[in-house]
Amino acid sequence: MSSRIKKAVIGIGIFCLVLVSLGSYTQLLENVSESLDDVRYLLILKSTKIKRGDIVSIQGHTPHYVGDHNFTKRVVGLPGDSITRDKTHLTLKAQNGAFAITLPLLTQSKEGQPLTPLSLEVVPQGYLFVTGDHLRSFDSRYEEFGLVPMKMIYGKALLKW
Repeated sequence: MSSRIKKAVIGIGIFCLVLVSLGSYTQLLENVSESLDDVRYLLILKSTKIKRGDIVSIQGHTPHYVGDHNFTKRVVGLPGDSITRDKTHLTLKAQNGAFAITLPLLTQSKEGQPLTPLSLEVVPQGYLFVTGDHLRSFDSRYEEFGLVPMKMIYGKALLKW
């Protein structure tokens, strides 16, 4: 076999190995909900290092009204963050006080199903508080969706477009 053919075979082999290894740590998802503004597609990297602001792929979380479905949401609350609410808003504050967000509360989903504000006062260890960018998003503000266990997070968005 000539050296040119050997180099080509080695190059193709290395390319295939890289492609297979990346394939097991990434996902290409179409964002089919209105949850994230101006995001149509996401390249998700399998990761356990999730931080506030990351867009994550949630798999195996089965909230009421939706059932088994893959979700993409933005992480806004981490373990230890405090949760307060009144009749119309829910406020999430970081443990260190460096972050706070106030979100409106709806009484029903767009399909008319009742929504119950989350009753927890602190995000527990092993869970995340996630939201959509759209104010009518079905997310962790409501008991029917709830906090998301870390084990249900596949990874975070590496690219979005």
